[in-house]
Amino acid sequence: MSGEEEFVKNSVSAYFALCTNQPTSNIILNDIGLVTESAKDDMMRVLACIQDVFAREVFKLKTRRNNEHSIIHRLPPEIFVEILLLAIHWEWWDTEKLRNLASVSTSWRDAILSCNRFWPVIDVMGNKEARKMAMKRNPGGPVDVWCWAHPDPTAMQEFMQDIITVPGSRWRSVLYEHRPETQAFLSHLQTQTSGLTDILIYNPLFSYGETLTLDLSPEGPRLRHAEIWGMCLPWQSPRLNDLVTLSLGNIQNGAPQPEHLYTVLSSSPRLERLSVANLTPVDTHSRPFPTAPPPITLPVLAVLAFRGVSSSITRAIVPLIRATSCKTVMVTGEQNFSFRLPPDETTLELLAQPITVSESLKLELKMEGEPYIHVRSEPNVSHRWAYWAFDDPGVDVKLALPSAGGLARVWNQLDVVLGSRGKASNIKSLEIGWTMDVTGDGLPSTFGLFRFCPKLTALRWTDDTGTTLRPLVRLLQRREENKEDIRSQMSVWLLPKLDHLVFKAKTVPYADECASAFKTLLELRYPPRSNDSTIQSTEIAAPITALELPSAVVAKLKAMDISTSLKLDDVLRSSDLDQ
Repeated sequence: MSGEEEFVKNSVSAYFALCTNQPTSNIILNDIGLVTESAKDDMMRVLACIQDVFAREVFKLKTRRNNEHSIIHRLPPEIFVEILLLAIHWEWWDTEKLRNLASVSTSWRDAILSCNRFWPVIDVMGNKEARKMAMKRNPGGPVDVWCWAHPDPTAMQEFMQDIITVPGSRWRSVLYEHRPETQAFLSHLQTQTSGLTDILIYNPLFSYGETLTLDLSPEGPRLRHAEIWGMCLPWQSPRLNDLVTLSLGNIQNGAPQPEHLYTVLSSSPRLERLSVANLTPVDTHSRPFPTAPPPITLPVLAVLAFRGVSSSITRAIVPLIRATSCKTVMVTGEQNFSFRLPPDETTLELLAQPITVSESLKLELKMEGEPYIHVRSEPNVSHRWAYWAFDDPGVDVKLALPSAGGLARVWNQLDVVLGSRGKASNIKSLEIGWTMDVTGDGLPSTFGLFRFCPKLTALRWTDDTGTTLRPLVRLLQRREENKEDIRSQMSVWLLPKLDHLVFKAKTVPYADECASAFKTLLELRYPPRSNDSTIQSTEIAAPITALELPSAVVAKLKAMDISTSLKLDDVLRSSDLDQ
């Protein structure tokens, strides 16, 4: 008989028997057995023990109920295990996090302790006991070997003693940071690559002219994830076909040639992430790249980043990529040189998705020297796999312009590409910069982007010559039919949520006309409150809170009598460029 059962028999049962023999509800105070103070104290201790017993029994019953009757515990064990595995952030795996997960319930603990898939990591930076526990719980399954950071000599020695006992056929992935104190691990790794599917290797001490190579066995499964920084692989290996992610960086000697990358990418239709940085091959003995190779179709690619990559690779590879689902595109030149993509239909198709998912966008037109358009938002592409979850989509590319006349074709083609997707962008902030007088038919085409920006709240425009101000104001005066609701008779303003407009210039041609156009805009878009049916049939635009214009225009506006609901003294400010 347990202690609790004995207590219930001797104390609780006696108490209830006493209660049932009393004629009144005031049984405790009236009973002759509870007259003395000590008797009452004894009974209070009994009641406290009863309360504690009940609380424990309720907790046990509730736990049993949850374990036996909750939906998650009615799942087949193999599905339950898969759900638990999804709850683990493997890039930050350690035994302490597993212990927290196992503490939820006995069934969770039993599942975690009994399944070797929860214990794959052998980590040099983990303590010896944790590593021994992982190896005990996973005696024959795949392992992920981590040799990183700065292990002390004792930890490194114990780690090497442990991994030597694991056959290469069990090595599923390796995370390795090369340092002099970990050279022994690299030597051992060279003989253990036949079972690897994921390779994450880094050389933090990389220096140009150095060549450090991992001799990837030609026999074995195809790799899923390859992240190689400051080291080399046999780039012609068939195991590099059918990758899911590829990240390369800080490679010079032994870097892949354009034909190597082309072969790898063309054979990896499941590729989701492609990041290449600081890749400048010096080998000049590569085969000539084909003049018109077939395009590289990557239907599920989400991230495309070429940063600091040699022009020979960028020019050969990027224009061939077809990835309409891509949400991040970053292409920059090597060192301080910028690379310019051709502004053709293929390139703009690649940029359409990154533009529409961006909340901020900057367009900078440079007509000096070699003309180009810089299209950029605020993308973030992490180098290390552990930080991929913190990536932000967006675009950062430069488009080459053969001439000022080519600008119109670029904007027209972008208009067509965005229109073909039939989806408005998420852009809330738009910055446009002009560095020379671009007039004529090309300029109005720039404004075609506005109809894809219904969420735009801030527009900042910089134009040295001020020639774009007049057409911009006239454009903002336009109203269109409400195409989203064909039954509505109400017209809508272009950029209906715009509440912040800044235009900066050194000079403003036609300042009188610009001021008159702004007066018309303010009176039409922000009229005084009225019952005028014409006003009621127009969607109300968001009130503007900041209107910053060249001082010449501001002075003329302040001298005018403008009928508007805005308090211009609070809204209108000067914003000249420095002379």
